[in-house]
Amino acid sequence: MMELSPLQYTLNNIVVGWGAAAISFAQKHGYHLIVNSEQRPFCYLVGHEEVKSRWFDGVYRLGMAGLLPVPFEVETVALEEGRLKIITRGNTKVLVQFQTLHLFDGDNFKELPFEEVVEDHTVYDVFDITQGSRLGDDFTVLCPGPLMRSIKFVKSNRIDRNKKGDFKDILVRSVIPDADLKSFDFSETVVRILLERTLKEHNIQSADGLPIKVSHSYRHTTKNNYCFKVAEALDPRIILHG
Repeated sequence: MMELSPLQYTLNNIVVGWGAAAISFAQKHGYHLIVNSEQRPFCYLVGHEEVKSRWFDGVYRLGMAGLLPVPFEVETVALEEGRLKIITRGNTKVLVQFQTLHLFDGDNFKELPFEEVVEDHTVYDVFDITQGSRLGDDFTVLCPGPLMRSIKFVKSNRIDRNKKGDFKDILVRSVIPDADLKSFDFSETVVRILLERTLKEHNIQSADGLPIKVSHSYRHTTKNNYCFKVAEALDPRIILHG
């Protein structure tokens, strides 16, 4: 099979990252962006409103401005002969000659003299309220944490007749150390137990006086505090943001 020639670009400034900070930085300065991960910041919106999130809006605006030189589905990123080499899921190779590279996220980056060290993660556990979901206005219960920093009651997107938003589901936000992320003590099961205990302690019931019962729906995890640990001299054209 004949190998296709790589796509080649020459750009002054390029941003590599997938988080909100990378998107905002690229927008602010009008720099080209490489989204180097399939991860996305957490966003809870009802129905098809996810396209209205700040992340999607930012990426859309960069795309419309011609500042997304590589489509999504990036598999690997590396430096090759002083250029940025990007390989996509479809095995397309893209080579970018640059003056300055602003690195926000080290995901899928290969063979660079640094390590991305993650201290902790922001974790959202989404719970469906299976009984007592009619609670009226949105509200939030703050918790001492770090497991369960807050309990937020939000408009359920599972109920068709919920136009006024009276029927709720629950978002639990936690901050979990990287070393404990896979520990049972910080698992979805433990969060559910603590959530049920907190609901009883605060005597939170539905408008009809029903006790609230919950079922875990899904967990979303993104790195929170992190830094880059440099092992040797770094290419002076690379600026680390972390």
